[in-house]
Amino acid sequence: MFPRAYPAVPISGLVASVLILLAGLFSDLGPPPPAGQLLRGTVIAVQRDSGGHIVTALVQADTEGGPVICGIDRAAFGGQRLPALHAELTVDYQPMGCALPPVSRQLPRWAILALGGIGAALMVLWLRAGR
Repeated sequence: MFPRAYPAVPISGLVASVLILLAGLFSDLGPPPPAGQLLRGTVIAVQRDSGGHIVTALVQADTEGGPVICGIDRAAFGGQRLPALHAELTVDYQPMGCALPPVSRQLPRWAILALGGIGAALMVLWLRAGR
């Protein structure tokens, strides 16, 4: 009924699924640490290029040394859409400039656990059906 490689495939899949489950349980899935310090900022203006296209949002961040103005490129924002004027946002401030805070690009923990659990269940069913 099953091909000759029957025991190796589901057992390998079961081991892989259990490893995925363990990775989902014990991995640190938070965003990376910021490069500087996270501060509240307010969009005070936008800059345009020579063609009139908006390319940079000027953000005023209140630091310990007083207010600082820095620019964040349009490409840094999701969908390359700049926030509205006077919108408040969190910025990752460094003395060299500021950027948007880092965001985790990993799968959420529930997705990793679901993948591992479904894979393990399918492999166990395959092993039981092969008896």
